[in-house]
Amino acid sequence: MASAEEVKRRHELQLMNTPGVVGVGIGRKDERDCIRIYVSEDSPKVLSALPRSLEDVPVEVVVSGRFKAR
Repeated sequence: MASAEEVKRRHELQLMNTPGVVGVGIGRKDERDCIRIYVSEDSPKVLSALPRSLEDVPVEVVVSGRFKAR
């Protein structure tokens, strides 16, 4: 099985092109590495467009709002 970092690298561009997605990272969920997808709002349309897993790596969606550089 590929590492979460490898899977993230392969899918990051496609995920970032999904409307409402503002970031993609790596985290831990249920004691396993996961891919975290950060979204701007808790919208059913945005959430339904996102996968629950990628290449057997679980996905966790985090509603973060928009990110701003300071």
